Amino acid sequence: MNTIPFHQLPLENMPVLIQAGLCLHGARAVESHCQRGLWSLHAYHYSGTLHVTGTTHAFQPGWVSLIPPGVDAEWHFPPHAPHYYAHFKASRSVAGTPVLLLIDLVTRSGRFCELLDEMVACFPEEPLRASVRLWDLLLQLAAPVSETRESARFHPHLQIALSLIRNNPSEKLLVAAMARKMGVSSNHLTQIFQRQFGCGVRQYIRKERINRACDLLRQTSLQVKSIAIECGFGDLQYFNKVIRKATGASPREYRQRSRAAHPCG
Repeated sequence: MNTIPFHQLPLENMPVLIQAGLCLHGARAVESHCQRGLWSLHAYHYSGTLHVTGTTHAFQPGWVSLIPPGVDAEWHFPPHAPHYYAHFKASRSVAGTPVLLLIDLVTRSGRFCELLDEMVACFPEEPLRASVRLWDLLLQLAAPVSETRESARFHPHLQIALSLIRNNPSEKLLVAAMARKMGVSSNHLTQIFQRQFGCGVRQYIRKERINRACDLLRQTSLQVKSIAIECGFGDLQYFNKVIRKATGASPREYRQRSRAAHPCG
């Protein structure tokens, strides 16, 4: 596995947002881009690879990339590949803040997805406000990652299983295959989940994917179909049924209800 490089990003002054939006890629399996004079931020809702400066790096849903100006980048897409993007100017500075090329936000807390969606939504009419949102997002990305107390107390086999579940939200995960990856039996892995969460592995995966789907419905403008695919529900009708059972409303109704209860400030 290639080591993810750092870049020096100037953050002492507010960046200027030039473009922002939500894109759906996948019509072409490979695309290359180079932004002259602009940084590029991408927040991924799919699994793919990014080739930069001679090395290739894999990423998962919930990851973010930060690419400096003038750097050639090549993406390899699955057939359905939605992501947020932002192109921005950063102040010129001798010193900068070290920021990784790729950052796993699955293990982070905070309102990152919500801020990103707010930035995209307000950019056309309020570009200054959108730049403020972007600055906040970049400062979050530059913050160091620390282990949570909760993950530190988990059984090692459980930590591996949780990492597999969180990094593969759209894949069909079999308990037997997960157990083989860590050299234990399916029964052993199921017993660990039962002791920690009071449910089996399959039930936990289902709950996690429903919770993630609800988070994306509340915090992003992704299409319902995209959210269903990302969260491992290939059948849209089945996804509607699952969300209705969990929330008492269809995905669209749940999104509308949530935004009415918590309007963006």
